Amino acid sequence: MSRKPDESSKKGRLRWLTRSAVLLLLAGGFAAGAYWWSERVALAEEQIRMALSEAGLVEFDFALADVGFRGAQVESFIVGDPARPTLLIEDILVDYTLSGLLEQRLQSIEIGAVSVSLKGDENGLDLGPLLPLVGGGGGGFQPGPISVNSFSATLDLPQGAITLGGAGVIQQAGMGYRIVPSDGCVNVDVGRLSLGGVLIDPFSTQACATSVDGDVYWPPTSGIAFRTNAVPLVVRSDLGDTLLEAQFKTLQADAVLDQHIELKLRTEGADFSLPAQGLSFGNVDFEIAFDDLVSLAGQWRLTSGRLTDFAEVSRFAPLDIVGDGDVTAASTSFDLLVSDAATFSLLASVKGTHSTVNGRGSAQVVAGPLIYSPAGLQPQALFPMLKGLLTNVVGSMSATADVSWRPGVIRGAADARLDDLGFSTETARIEGVRGDLAFDDLFPPRTAEGQRLDVGSVDAGMVLTDGTVTFSLDGLGGVIVERASWPFAGGTITLSSGVIEPGASEQTFELAVDEVDLSAFITLLALDGASGTGIISGRIPVTIRDGDPIITGGVLTASEPGQLSYKSGGTDAVAGGQGALVFQALEDFQYTGLTLSLEGNAQDRLTLKLNLEGANPGLYDGYPFAININTEASFAELLRSATLGANAIDLIRGKGVTDQ
Repeated sequence: MSRKPDESSKKGRLRWLTRSAVLLLLAGGFAAGAYWWSERVALAEEQIRMALSEAGLVEFDFALADVGFRGAQVESFIVGDPARPTLLIEDILVDYTLSGLLEQRLQSIEIGAVSVSLKGDENGLDLGPLLPLVGGGGGGFQPGPISVNSFSATLDLPQGAITLGGAGVIQQAGMGYRIVPSDGCVNVDVGRLSLGGVLIDPFSTQACATSVDGDVYWPPTSGIAFRTNAVPLVVRSDLGDTLLEAQFKTLQADAVLDQHIELKLRTEGADFSLPAQGLSFGNVDFEIAFDDLVSLAGQWRLTSGRLTDFAEVSRFAPLDIVGDGDVTAASTSFDLLVSDAATFSLLASVKGTHSTVNGRGSAQVVAGPLIYSPAGLQPQALFPMLKGLLTNVVGSMSATADVSWRPGVIRGAADARLDDLGFSTETARIEGVRGDLAFDDLFPPRTAEGQRLDVGSVDAGMVLTDGTVTFSLDGLGGVIVERASWPFAGGTITLSSGVIEPGASEQTFELAVDEVDLSAFITLLALDGASGTGIISGRIPVTIRDGDPIITGGVLTASEPGQLSYKSGGTDAVAGGQGALVFQALEDFQYTGLTLSLEGNAQDRLTLKLNLEGANPGLYDGYPFAININTEASFAELLRSATLGANAIDLIRGKGVTDQ
């Protein structure tokens, strides 16, 4: 009779079989694991190459040094020609966990060095073998913090090559990444650069920020995009002999790298300065958006900017400038508004274009009308150099100018209109200046001959009205006075030709007095008790020496006999001797000769000599007299009607009176 196995033996055999199966599985697993471990690098390389090929990469190579449970090491990764790679990454250390890999998450990535080299031309940015890497999604992979010990990115454009370099850390932030330079600075190297027909020699500079952050992301349809913000950013660059300093309180850059480079730059509160030129452009809010950076196609907008002259001798007051324009591969257009920073008065609009191919450009400037008033806008507010020279300016001025330029040369022509312009100087008040001026050139200002201005009045103690001034600008800073004349007492007063040279210590002119009616002259001067007839003419040479008007050899003479009468009304009866005789003679003096000589400083003391020859028919039966009257006074005092009569009385009372 056979025996059936009991339950205990069955259980024993099951345990043995289970153990054997487990041992066999473990043995197989260990064998497979051992094989995988020994071939892990080769297997990983195979999988990576397969993934990169499926992504579209053709020209690439890499060297995988090691793969482990907690990390991997890549010696190098190359895209493009190994001799001149488009992308080269060296010494890559990747830290991860097995559970993290299953979650598509890495602990960190450390990169020794990265270099990128791209080219662009009129057809756009050539991504070359990198093209398959852009435009796709990120796949949801989270790489963790990425540190870069050294990076270099070169963009080779037709205008020149620009290289950025430095070191930093890329930190994950939301859907993107934050970039932080390790020392806050980025090195910028520029090769020989051609901008607008101007060649700039190679130079290096450094842009530094206390903090730089931004985002890098991979939109499915937009290639590689990034955004950066820098606060603050300081740039100092030597451009030839010109030092440019720039400080950005905020700087934001948004870029998309696809077949084209889309770039938007935005800054607020930026300051630019040219120390050697004494110029600064501050408080700048500016943005520019390039649809294609290579072809320079885009738009720009200036919403705030103040141009300031900080030279030792200020040339102009601060100006506020706003505007916008377009950028193309060949040119830049601009439409600007210029305002006085103090009063916010609109001064001018400027529209034009500039060629980035040959450096040529043109602009039209429309200024004004500028309305001047004592309580409002004054020229010295715009041009401080005029302070103290012109005050209480009223009236208006407008101008249009056409300006053109090419490398090293700037030209301009303008038409200006003065309408009822009035102003005061140290010695005179001038009113009612009107006229049109045509400038053949503006750099420096130059006009054709025959520019004419009508002058309503000139009050220098004696009022001259309805004058005309004909002049030209010589282009050397001088004003050529061709003729300046005023009707005066039935005749004319004319300023002969001469050159006014700003800053000159000495300048000479000649005043011509032609056929002035003595009766009208006496009436104009309001000499109480005086009357006369006759015509007087002469010449008065004037030299402006260190601001003082010096008269040398001024002579006025009567062109024909006449009559001069002065009746004091008894106030000069106290004059005795020859003085009393002179007064009697002057009550009805029929002169055959009259000469007035002037000599000296018209602002200080001026010597006047009045020589009369003739007789009073009622005195000594018409006995001839020669009367010489000498006095000293300022020219302004003599021309003040309120005091001239008194001075004349004093003068006749015996001061310097001789009877020949």
